[in-house]
Amino acid sequence: MRNKIFCYGCRKHKMLFETQAKADNFIRYNSENILEEKGKAPVRSYYCEMCGGYHVTSNPSEEVGERLNQRDHLRIESLTNYKREIEEVKVISNLLSKRLVNIRAHLFFGEIQEAEDLLDICKLDIEELSSHQFRGGGKLTTLKERVEKMFNLLASVKELLILPEEKKMAMISTITTDKDQQTLKVILSNILIIQKIDFLLAENKTLLEEKNTEGVAERIDQCRSMLVTIKRAGKKEMTRKYNALLQEQESLLSKVKAGHKIHKKKVSSVHTEQDKPNIQTQCFEKQEYKTTILSLIERIENIRKALENEDYDTCETLLEISYYMLDELNIEDDNTELIKQHLDKLTIYLKGKDNSFR
Repeated sequence: MRNKIFCYGCRKHKMLFETQAKADNFIRYNSENILEEKGKAPVRSYYCEMCGGYHVTSNPSEEVGERLNQRDHLRIESLTNYKREIEEVKVISNLLSKRLVNIRAHLFFGEIQEAEDLLDICKLDIEELSSHQFRGGGKLTTLKERVEKMFNLLASVKELLILPEEKKMAMISTITTDKDQQTLKVILSNILIIQKIDFLLAENKTLLEEKNTEGVAERIDQCRSMLVTIKRAGKKEMTRKYNALLQEQESLLSKVKAGHKIHKKKVSSVHTEQDKPNIQTQCFEKQEYKTTILSLIERIENIRKALENEDYDTCETLLEISYYMLDELNIEDDNTELIKQHLDKLTIYLKGKDNSFR
């Protein structure tokens, strides 16, 4: 009884043996007693793909056994395709969710172009998810609704940015209980705060280039006071960015006071559009980077195992997902370069195997 398991192929409990020799020995030494007790006894051993080991059966027909093997093979293939479909949907859905978080952060500071770029990718993600036979139930509908909602927020922020100054100030001072209007108020407030901080930093930049320290420290303090009033999405990233700029200006201020020569190129101000870091790298946390790298390494191992088992469809699918994840990471360093080299080698090897079967 200790080696009895439930076999999903024949839908009942069966004895499972590690090797055919052990299964045949069981038949040899126990069939007479089983026949005497139950009226029928095992006469043949066979390999079960579902269980990954050997069973024994009282049915002597090899033909019947072959039909059952084909049935199990089709069930395994169907299950493998289903699991692969789920994995693909899961990967794309997770990436889409992360993009929506980043888009919201961009919109909370009026970064329209960055938000539009990411939303374009989100539309492609939705199309990709819709093409899968397994659509994740209501998850696709939820993701579509989230993307549509983000498009609506983008349109509202665009309208907000072209308002005259007096209407912007009136909107900020208006008390409202409407959730959408409250969100737009926070966005507008954040944008105006950042504009004021940018203006003060630009003034400091000019003064420090002229070796003039008048009011520089006070402006830095004003910037820090305004920075803590930023609210909601993207606050952490924006605070980190401006704290770095403020610390750099404090360092330069100390050097000017000490009489050091300051080169203009060393005086930082707000980044221009060309100077901005990549929109995905900017918001990509170290933990996310580590998780993605480890996931890619695991997939490379799974591709190798699939190659050993001559499961080329799985190899191709895993390679596509891996390249997709690597592209989404959008970071070039020793780790990503090494992973890409491994993926390229596996792709070349897979193509060779594919051509050999044509």
